[in-house]
Amino acid sequence: MQMFARVVGLGYVGIVVLMLLVKAFVPLPGVVGYAPLPLALGPASRPIELVVWASPEKRAWLAEAVRRFEADQANLAGRPIQVRVTALESPDMVARIVQEDWSAAPQPHVIIPASSVWVAALQSDWAAQHSGAIVRGGNDAPRPLLLSPLVAVAWEERANLLWPAGVGTFWADLQAALANPDGWAGVAVAQGFAPAGAEVQRAQSWGSVKFAHSSPLTTDSGAQALLLMSYAFHNKTAALTQADVADPALRSWLQPIAAATLDLGDDAGALMEDLVRFGPNTYDVVLTYEHLALGQILNAQSRWGQQIRVFYPPATFVSDHPFTLLDAPFTTDAEREAAAALRSFLLARETQALALQSGFRPAEPTVPMVSSDANNPFNLYAPLGVRIEFGRQVEPPDSSVLAALQELWRQELRQYTLLPQEGR
Repeated sequence: MQMFARVVGLGYVGIVVLMLLVKAFVPLPGVVGYAPLPLALGPASRPIELVVWASPEKRAWLAEAVRRFEADQANLAGRPIQVRVTALESPDMVARIVQEDWSAAPQPHVIIPASSVWVAALQSDWAAQHSGAIVRGGNDAPRPLLLSPLVAVAWEERANLLWPAGVGTFWADLQAALANPDGWAGVAVAQGFAPAGAEVQRAQSWGSVKFAHSSPLTTDSGAQALLLMSYAFHNKTAALTQADVADPALRSWLQPIAAATLDLGDDAGALMEDLVRFGPNTYDVVLTYEHLALGQILNAQSRWGQQIRVFYPPATFVSDHPFTLLDAPFTTDAEREAAAALRSFLLARETQALALQSGFRPAEPTVPMVSSDANNPFNLYAPLGVRIEFGRQVEPPDSSVLAALQELWRQELRQYTLLPQEGR
């Protein structure tokens, strides 16, 4: 009997040793990959770390989505997928990848810039300095995750004076107001109010017309602001050219706008927070993303007792936040498959509905914008100008035109701003 027990015991030990050896050298899926003992040996249990660079304005949504993805025990062939997200502004991530600069952030497998224009810029800049492709195509081609148009946010009383007949002449009215040497009082007179009247006197107390947007050199929203102004000046919505950007008349038209710009920070979210923090004495009109505006409407009302309203320019630009997988040698096959799993999760209905609650428009068309949910911001803030349909979109520019616009700002316009330094 003892001999039988000894044989059984040795047999079990032999099976355990054999399974551990198999586990150590053969990646097995599912439960088998972790049997018979839960020891973290071999490739089957070694996590796949997926490094994602993402623009910061979607930080909260992406962090919660990743938490849920990992909590669902996401794995590939038995290997858990761990996602590491680094927040970088879109122009910065393009520059770092092209320069292969990993000093401030780990080398990414996936980037999610604010807009597809930065994917095009990456492809163009990479091709100019390196050989081979940088962005994967086919089934792994960039896919939009979220949509957010650029909007104007303004204090209601002042907006009513600036755009009394609506925003059909949005940019002409704004440019004229910013160029008016008499500030808000001058705007009131231009709208037909008597110079000695109560309306002009009230406007006089508002001072100059105070405008803000983030930096065109370091942020996506700032570059979009400059793009929309240029399109509006040339009365176009498509095919903006380098010759359009070089037009001296455009530069002259933009100078008073630049001179009235109060903020060139490198964080669009911080700019909206400052609008609420400092109120109408500091900011009158701010260009920002729609979802950031929706996130601050209630805060502005509770802090200042005044409403801010959302306005859609006659033609705007929509950020699409493309999930972009970098090609080899940036990614291995395992990392590519892990990225595909994450992308599917981010485009799932539940995750897209979560984005809706953060003020983003879902990129997945089966997720409805309008719902019975009282907290749906597109229902809640419709009385303050928020719309499901917002009119035309301008065409994304060629990467060379985008670079020319940024150079125009750097060389010609930044010197006129009230705060010429970039960043905070």
